[in-house]
Amino acid sequence: MLAEITPAPSLPEDQRTVLVQALEGAPDREVLLPAVRAGLGTLPPGSVLTHLRSLWSAGVRWLNEPGLERCRVLCSTAPGLELISKRSRAVSGGPAFSLFATAATRGAIPVPNRFLNELLAWAPLSVIDDLVEHGGLLPEDEPWQARDEAEGLYLRARLGPATVTREEAELLGWDSYLRRRAFLAGETLLRQEPEDVWDLLYDVVMDGDVSAVDALDAVLPRAQQIELRNLKSGSLSGQWPVEMTEDRGLWLLMAALWQPQELIDAGRSPFYALVAVNRAYDLVKSGEAEAAARQARSFTRGGTGRSVPAGLVPEAYAIAAYAAAVSGDLETAEEHAGKSAERGGDIAERNLALVRAWRATTRNNRGPVTNPFLELGLDHGVGGWEERCREIFRQREGDPVAQARLNRAEDRIRDALRGDAGWDVFFQLPLDRSRYVMPSAVPRQLVPPLQAVPRRTSLTSGADLEAIRARAAVELLDDFRSTAPHLDRHGPTR
Repeated sequence: MLAEITPAPSLPEDQRTVLVQALEGAPDREVLLPAVRAGLGTLPPGSVLTHLRSLWSAGVRWLNEPGLERCRVLCSTAPGLELISKRSRAVSGGPAFSLFATAATRGAIPVPNRFLNELLAWAPLSVIDDLVEHGGLLPEDEPWQARDEAEGLYLRARLGPATVTREEAELLGWDSYLRRRAFLAGETLLRQEPEDVWDLLYDVVMDGDVSAVDALDAVLPRAQQIELRNLKSGSLSGQWPVEMTEDRGLWLLMAALWQPQELIDAGRSPFYALVAVNRAYDLVKSGEAEAAARQARSFTRGGTGRSVPAGLVPEAYAIAAYAAAVSGDLETAEEHAGKSAERGGDIAERNLALVRAWRATTRNNRGPVTNPFLELGLDHGVGGWEERCREIFRQREGDPVAQARLNRAEDRIRDALRGDAGWDVFFQLPLDRSRYVMPSAVPRQLVPPLQAVPRRTSLTSGADLEAIRARAAVELLDDFRSTAPHLDRHGPTR
């Protein structure tokens, strides 16, 4: 050691003289340690660490008590275990030693705040990631300010993901951010293999695929998992919190899960009104005219000031009019059809004209008032009705009455096609099919919050840890004693 530090050009001559005397075997005990310290200060950090290790292994204790504790840790082959032991728990030091303690314990021991600004500029990125994972760095510390552009963007994505733009996320190749943003924008997602949370969320919420609910439940964060389970439990009775029924992005899923068997109060909210009008229409197609009429009346019960979407009111009156006509009450049918025509458009006016024509015609001359498509359980004017008729006929095998009714409905459709008016000769439901469609919207609930970009650095390498250790060794020079300790012939200290 003395041979290496003595020739240093920056070493003062008086201290060089002391070191030369030491090399010659006649050291001046009173001034030797300051000269050694000065000489070590001229060496690169790696050499300083090497010499301090040599002194430590030789039992030379030229440091003060705090320095000895730090040197023991730095010279340990397992510094992490040393640092978390009770004996070393209170050991502290300068910036480099503090960073070494953090690196050796993989972030378990934080860097004191007073050293952060100094260390962030040169600390290995892996050590900064250790601090992030253990909460030793917070967004307000803004570590990205001390790094280059690429590393700064990465650290911002780690600590302040909400500040990252789409373009920056693309630079990072941050797929989960981009997929979340695409989902929130209502864009069609490119499916992944295996499916991720965004694929499943799209299936369940945007497409109403209830078969994927359990798979979605398995991948949602806990908070959103609870929301999904509350939504599922609400579907058993049709009772949900207001924040769910007001979230139009959940309506399709809620309607798909709910199988209402009882009358729905259409005035509860726009969601219940939409489900109610669909239920009334489905009852019409299943031949349950009276039940359909009762459901339709829920839109107007208590007057016309019910809290239901205005576009659904003429639809409800049209269903009520059709149900009344099928039941033989053409007077009530005309009353409802008239109210439907007030805001229902051309189709509603045509329906009203049909009802008035039926009333003006004797029963024997008016023919059936039912819509044959609805009798078959089909939407009015739907394509592929002939294939559907054949399928229904096979299903009714052994029921000649049902097959005869099917044949009559099919004949009426064919007869209408041959006429000039076409299918306009039938009472038409719905007036506007788009009014029955559940909205396809991005929900406010069930969407996982934006998570920070996952760690991309590996554990701190041995080379990086050794470089930090060497810089910490340089700090130990400040802990050199001014004079060597007196020799204790019964102890190891020299």
